[in-house]
Parts: sequence; C-alpha cells; structure tokens
Amino acid sequence: MTTKRIWIVVALVPLALLLVTASLWYYRPWSDYSPARIASLTKPEALPENFRHMDRFFPSRPVTAPQQTRALPGQSQPLSLSYRFGGTEKTLAQFLEESRTMGLLVLKDGEIVHERYLMGSDERSYFTSWSVAKSVVATAINMALKEGRIHSLDDPVQRYAPQFTGSGFADVSLRALLQMSSGVAFNEDYNADNSDIRPYFFNTFILGKNADQLLLPFQRSRDPFTDFDYLSPNSHVLSSVLRGVYQKPLAEIITEKVWQPLGMEFDAYWLQNRPGDAGLALGYCCLNARLRDYARFGQFYLEAFHGEGVGVKLLPAEWAPSLNKPASDSHVSGGEKYQGRGYSQHFWLPPEPRGEFMAAGVYGQYVFIDPDKRVVIARNSADPEWTERQQESAVVMQAIVDAVSEEAP
Repeated sequence: MTTKRIWIVVALVPLALLLVTASLWYYRPWSDYSPARIASLTKPEALPENFRHMDRFFPSRPVTAPQQTRALPGQSQPLSLSYRFGGTEKTLAQFLEESRTMGLLVLKDGEIVHERYLMGSDERSYFTSWSVAKSVVATAINMALKEGRIHSLDDPVQRYAPQFTGSGFADVSLRALLQMSSGVAFNEDYNADNSDIRPYFFNTFILGKNADQLLLPFQRSRDPFTDFDYLSPNSHVLSSVLRGVYQKPLAEIITEKVWQPLGMEFDAYWLQNRPGDAGLALGYCCLNARLRDYARFGQFYLEAFHGEGVGVKLLPAEWAPSLNKPASDSHVSGGEKYQGRGYSQHFWLPPEPRGEFMAAGVYGQYVFIDPDKRVVIARNSADPEWTERQQESAVVMQAIVDAVSEEAP
C-alpha cells in the first residue's frame, strides 16, 4: 500500500467511526426509545396509530385509576347534524373525516348520548392529550390551594420550586402562569428558525435533559400580566410547583389528586424524559388516557361550575365559575393571534363564546364544556391541519351542543 493510500485510510477511519457512532446514537438498538423512532412520530399517515401508543416513543409513569369508578350512564345514539362554516353547509360526518377524528364522546346531563370511534380506534384506545394536560395540571394546582398546601396564587414560583431562583420565572406568580402572562421571553413557534420550544422538546425527550434546568436561562422581557402570551413552559413550571408541594412525581400527584377522586375508569400514563424513578414528567403535555375519562374530566368541571359534585370539596369555590371568562382584556375572544380564541386560566374560550370553556391540544384534542346547556364533548384527533381548523372545530362543537340539547326530552 502506498503512503498516499495509507493516509487516506487513516483519514477515513475516524470518519467511519463517527458515522457508526452517530448511527448507533440515532437508532439505539439497545433501547426501547430512540431519536429515529421519535423522528417518525408526526408523520401524517402515522399519526392515528402513534397517538394511540405514545408509550412506544417515550418512557412513562402510570396514573392509576381507583377501585370505585364514576358511572357514565346512558347509551350512544346516532348523531346527525349539519352546520355552516365559511359560507358552506357541511355535515358532522364530513367534519369528522376531514379532521381525522379518532374518538368523539358527548355527555348531556352527565349521560352518554353519543360515542363514536374512528380510524382504527375503539373504547380501549388510549389517546394522547397534548396541551389538554395543561388543564389537568392547573386543576391540581387549585386542589393544592384548596388543601392549603399553596398559600395563594399570588405567591411567587420560587416559594414552592426554588430550583427556578435566578431565572425569569422565579418571581412570577402562579396566577400569572395560569393566565399565560408570565412575561418570560420564549419563542413558542415550532416553525420559527429561532424557536425555543423545538430544542426544549428535543433536549428533554431525545437527550434526556432535566426539563426544569433547561428553563433556567430564560428571563422576562416585560412585567407579568402585561399581555397574553401562550407559553408551554408556564405549564411545566406549574407542574414543578406541584412536585415541590407534594414531593412526588407528577404522575403520582395526578393519581392521588385528580384521577382517583374523580372516579376515572381506566389507568392512564404520563410521559417523562427517562425511564423509572430518574425520569421527570414534562408538565405542558403528555397525559395519555381513554376517551371516557377525558369526558369524566369535563363532567367534573361542569358540575364544579354549578357548585355540584366532588369539585365542591376539591376546588376553591371561585375557580370553576371563573373559567368561562377571559382572564383580562388581552385574553378576550376575537383577536388574531390565536385564531380568534380567548383564554381564561389554562382553559381556552371559543372564538364566538356562548359561556363555554375548553381544554385544547394540538392536532385536535378537546374537552369542551357548556355549563349552561350541561353538555360535555371529548374529542381526540390526529389532524395535521388542526391549526387552520380551530375556528371550525368550535363551530362544530357548538352545533353538537345545540343538537343534543334540542333532542333532549
């Protein structure tokens, strides 16, 4: 072999080792979770299957159902309706197909009036919640307030989560976080070149980094309560407050404070960055549950709104009745920033509200609550065009409310 060829081989060996190392890191044949698998998570054609099996992509911790389940009486009946949107008359069946809905359940007066599963789903399917989980975290925060574990929603974050001392979140009140008005400078746009949320998700789930520590460099660019700026880290920090208050993993807190008192029927699970006790849950998303238990969560809030049910003991009296009102003038429905939707305190308001409020997540996840007509709608979808469909989704859910209210005896 000539000297030239020897040098070529010497130069190529490190490159080959680098490629092999990168390939092993990407595919991780020794692990149940890998960047390669995560990269396939949001392929449009795979969304329904993937959203039913998020535990195949990320580690998780169980949220355990109680022995005593809250019954959901009633029986599913056909639901056929039409609605008008964008100058076009459409049917519910068309919408469910276009929006790639996997599950739809409607409660009227606490009873099932319609339950339907599509795209390979059934009553045993688990559905990922995405940001619907934010509303569950906010629920547990207010339960801790009711218990006296949290003194006031006006307390600063660092009182309960001292790991955020020195960050932009340290002096922000829990109330400002609930209203998405922290004033912290963080880019939530997944599609922006300077996005902060993309590397936050990547570093948490692919590199297994601590989701609390990743937020420490971020500082405020304005005072809290200045405006409405929807930031997922606000919700994660609230989940960190819960961990500080109860000294337990988030999934265990949700088990004890939400899942079991509400009489959920099935175990659920919450995704975390690493397997086992070393794992830390990401608090702005990642609860996975069955459709009927999402509906039970909505029914819990419908009753609490009216001062009924277990919410009377579990929540501050003023909390649920405040959720169909905008948190401030900057949270009012009709603006351009969030497709016309308004915001309360970790619950959204429809673009043209009639007294409803809703938990909502990307790709079309909803728990829609109409306290006046006593209707709850739980819907899970795998819709890549969910952003453009948000206003239509609200119109459809209002049409469902009207239809089941008119048909009720």
